[in-house]
Amino acid sequence: MATVKIDRDGCIGCGMCWNVCPDVYEQDADDGKSRIAEALRQNGALDQAEVDESTADCARQGADACPVSVISVE
Repeated sequence: MATVKIDRDGCIGCGMCWNVCPDVYEQDADDGKSRIAEALRQNGALDQAEVDESTADCARQGADACPVSVISVE
């Protein structure tokens, strides 16, 4: 398992992460920023999720595409 975290305060809403990995990231319609895709949310958290290793590679690619480096996958 890997933990995906998004610093939503630092997010600029550019869309790179959800364009690269829509299975993990999506745009929040309320503020335009990135959030965890609804299917992966645990306890309603928009900024953090546990993903399996098969999904972690996609999550890392999305994190690497972020121009402001506000996404981590550990």
